[in-house]
Amino acid sequence: MGKKNKKSLRKKIQKYLRITRIKRAFISRFISIVVTFLVGWVMTGNPFVGLSIGAADTIFKIIIYYYYEGWWEKRITKDIRKIKKGKTKT
Repeated sequence: MGKKNKKSLRKKIQKYLRITRIKRAFISRFISIVVTFLVGWVMTGNPFVGLSIGAADTIFKIIIYYYYEGWWEKRITKDIRKIKKGKTKT
């Protein structure tokens, strides 16, 4: 496989990982907002308060989760490079 093909393949993989990370973030947030909404509603007795709490929670946590996942992917990539070069701690 030539350098050009490797770069193209790497870009496709990175794009796939980025899209997958976004999908996972939204699915995770959807589940979380439903739980937060229900807890807020039960605790206050007001569904609109529960919805407000859930919405604020969702906005902040989607952003945090996205960057957290990106950090882990970079860390894993570095570890994989070390493994490929034979520089592992065992």
